[in-house]
Amino acid sequence: MPISRGQRRSARLAARVGGRRVLVTGASGAIGREVAVLLGQAGAELLLLGRHPQELDESARRAATGGGTVRTFSVDLTDPGRLSSFTDRLIDDYGGVDILINNAGRSIRRGTVHAADRPHDYRRTMAVNYFGAVDLTLRLLPGMRERGHGHIVNVGTIGLQLGMSRFTAYNPSKAALEAFGESLAPELRHEGIAVSTVHLPLVRTRMSMPTQAFARLPALDPRQAAHLICRALVTRKPRVSTRLGTLGELLGVAAPRLRLALAALEYRHLPESPAAMRGTENEAATHD
Repeated sequence: MPISRGQRRSARLAARVGGRRVLVTGASGAIGREVAVLLGQAGAELLLLGRHPQELDESARRAATGGGTVRTFSVDLTDPGRLSSFTDRLIDDYGGVDILINNAGRSIRRGTVHAADRPHDYRRTMAVNYFGAVDLTLRLLPGMRERGHGHIVNVGTIGLQLGMSRFTAYNPSKAALEAFGESLAPELRHEGIAVSTVHLPLVRTRMSMPTQAFARLPALDPRQAAHLICRALVTRKPRVSTRLGTLGELLGVAAPRLRLALAALEYRHLPESPAAMRGTENEAATHD
């Protein structure tokens, strides 16, 4: 019987992560949960980190159906003390990790006209998307270096590639994380450690739900997004993207004025979220 494409994909993933210790942040969210399920089916030893214990337990329950070991940790990446205690325990009890997937993120979609008096939004977004991920990476990197192998996967966004508006807090935080990975990768290339950035497109999660206009746009479901992240694990490429994202990057180089004009049209025709118009936090920002 011929082997299907899905079976080949699963086999390649299992070859990369089977028996490896993998830490997934944001595992209490939809994308992190689906990543955990795929990795559990591939035989990874999973460590799931998130802020919501009940959702983490559900992620662990689903991931464990693959037969592998799953442990959960309720940790807020923006709490340096908790993060330090967690990584110390992780290193002492388990010897660190082989693969780190920096998936946790905080998203805010708000035009700057409504954000002039909200600089705290920018600091809090950077605290999760950049400083939390970097802090965790730096703490776990020495163990990878000692073992001579590892993989760090940073989850980025298509918003950078398309120059999308109303993400002046979110996009820069993801840009910083991407730049961190790009600067780190050359240092690690000859140490057997890969660094990848995955530019996710729009995904139907609670992060995108507050923007009602997004409901009319094409989007991935969380399972499809998880497959895109796992593609980075299989290929170990520095960048994993969609065709639309790649096109946006090319336009930014070859025809920057055209990309700017298209982004300006998006700004004019996609409205603010209701929370942004009210000047409230609910529905304007989410954090997985």
